[in-house]
Amino acid sequence: MWHVNGQDDQGDLRHNSTVGNWGRMDSIKYNDPSSAWFGKNLLFRHPTTGALLCTDSLRVWFDWPQYKIYLQDVVAEANLGANQFNGATNGSNADWYLYRLAEAYLLRAEAKFYLGDAAGATVDVNEIRKRAGCTQLYTIVNIGDIMNERARELYLEEWRHMELSRVSYCLALSGKADEWGNVYNLNTYDEQDGTDLSGGSYWYQRVVRYGMYNKGEISVRPRTINYRMDKHNLYWPIPNAAITANNKGKLSQNFGYDGYDAATPKWEAWQEAVADEDKTE
Repeated sequence: MWHVNGQDDQGDLRHNSTVGNWGRMDSIKYNDPSSAWFGKNLLFRHPTTGALLCTDSLRVWFDWPQYKIYLQDVVAEANLGANQFNGATNGSNADWYLYRLAEAYLLRAEAKFYLGDAAGATVDVNEIRKRAGCTQLYTIVNIGDIMNERARELYLEEWRHMELSRVSYCLALSGKADEWGNVYNLNTYDEQDGTDLSGGSYWYQRVVRYGMYNKGEISVRPRTINYRMDKHNLYWPIPNAAITANNKGKLSQNFGYDGYDAATPKWEAWQEAVADEDKTE
C-alpha cells in the first residue's frame, strides 16, 4: 500500500518509524525484568533456525500507525514500575483528529475522477501527499490510487467496508473503469454470486486482489484457515427480526441471502417514500 510509482516512499511521514509515527513489531522490547529476553527486541523468526516464533503470523504480528492509535502517557512511562498506560492522562497532553481537511480533498478528488477530470483529481491527492512529506507524487491517478491514499491518510477514521461499498456504487454510477480496467453495471454489480475474479463489485475486486480472501488455505498457527468472501457479501443480510417487524410492508432481503425476492417492490425516489409514509399515518 505504501508503494507509489513502484517505490516505497521513504519521505512519507505517515509511514516513518524514524520520527516515531510508524510502529514496527520488531521495535518492541520485552519489559519483564525476570525474563531472559528483558530489554531485547521481539523476533519474528528464530535467529539461528529461522523457525517462526509468532503464534499467529497473520493477526498477531503487524505494524501500525503509532500517531493514530497511541496517546503518549508521559507520567506512566516515566515510572519504570508502571503496568497500566491509559494515554494522555495525569497531566499528559495529546492531539486527536476531529475535523479533517484531508478527507475533503480526497472526496473532491474522487468526484473529479467520476466527472472525467483525472488531472484535477491528481492535484488534490498530491496535495495530501505533499503535506505528509512524500517524495513520490502521482502523475495521474485512478480510483485505486485515490482509495489507497484514503487508506494511508484515514486509517481508523472511516469504516473501510462501508467506504468501499459506497465507492462501488459511485463507480458503477459513473461508468468509469477501475485500476484493472473493469467497468461496472449499475443494475448488476451488487447482484452476483461466486468467488472468482470475473465480475462482482469494486469492493469484491479489492478484498480479493489486495486482501487475504479466496486465496486457498493460509497458515495461521497452529491451524490453516481458508478466508472466503462471496460477491454477494458486498452487503450483509438484513436481519430477519427487522423484516418480520416491518408489518406495514415487505422489507427486501439483500441479494444472495435466504428470503431474497427480486419482485419485492422498492421505492425509486424519495418522494415515493414520503408519500408512503403519509399514507400509513
